[in-house]
Amino acid sequence: MNFRKVLRYTFALTVVIAAVCFFYLQFKKNAEAISAFHFSVDLYYLFISIISGSFALLIGPIVWRIFVNNYLQKKLSFSEGFTFYCTSTMFKYVPGKIWTYAAQIALMSSKGISIAVLIYINLASFICLAFVSAAYALYYYLFCLKIVTWEISVLIFILFIFLDFVFIIWNNSIINYLIIPINRVFKVKIEPIKTKIIIFIYAQIFYFLVYIFLGIAMYFLAKGMNMEIPFANIFAIMATISVALILGLTAFFSMGGLGVREGAMFFMLKQFSSIGAALILPVAARLLITVVELFMVGIAIIIGVKYGHFPKLAKNRQKEIVGEKAKADIFV
Repeated sequence: MNFRKVLRYTFALTVVIAAVCFFYLQFKKNAEAISAFHFSVDLYYLFISIISGSFALLIGPIVWRIFVNNYLQKKLSFSEGFTFYCTSTMFKYVPGKIWTYAAQIALMSSKGISIAVLIYINLASFICLAFVSAAYALYYYLFCLKIVTWEISVLIFILFIFLDFVFIIWNNSIINYLIIPINRVFKVKIEPIKTKIIIFIYAQIFYFLVYIFLGIAMYFLAKGMNMEIPFANIFAIMATISVALILGLTAFFSMGGLGVREGAMFFMLKQFSSIGAALILPVAARLLITVVELFMVGIAIIIGVKYGHFPKLAKNRQKEIVGEKAKADIFV
């Protein structure tokens, strides 16, 4: 194990330990307020939260498949896209996000899609998600909290929409420029890559739905644990999730954004909810999302094994089919 890898794992472990210590101290500091909280579980609300969260997570493989099929002659089926995407996401809990991309490259090796394109797809998807996340956050801070005057808020939001428009129209030039530093990590030759504009529009529409589903999931998760957060704060919840999600994704040193995402949620939630909700909800949300993700990974692996979507299994299955056909020809 080289020095850089040791440093990366050490830093990731340090972040997790720091997050655990932070929440422990906050729980200890606010023990009196938390003890006054009447905890109870409503399975009906928790069920709605799980279903809504599941719909949100299903959009990830849908968007990824839309991008991938733009570069394939033989398109991925939904089951293939779901299998490859969900199986690769489990590697995000290994420090360094490159393991997720490396898994995608390995799983897609038999589909005739280049490493450069896969890197491009993940970067393009992230930028689309970042724009949508910024839209929710800006709307909340500019028009709900009104941190600046209405005129300045409108001007900032119009400028943001213009930047998004520029990205969608000139995405090829922008992303091909941004991908150069990433190229050094994977050591591949980047060639000009083109993507239809409509795909970026579809991606952002789907990501808007992601935050709606996650907002609903968070709201009913709170209600399911007897935390009363007014429905009027739904945009605040969506803004909280959007900021926390982007910070977690950009924290390459963290395992699946662990610690970073929860810390961001705590500081934002305490602005419009009780200190108990701000402490408990991030932890509960992480547990909920992790359980749903693991369930989806399990389903993806089962589907991949059953239908031979994995490269080696697919080759073995092809050999079996050829062998069965040869036997049939002999008998004929």
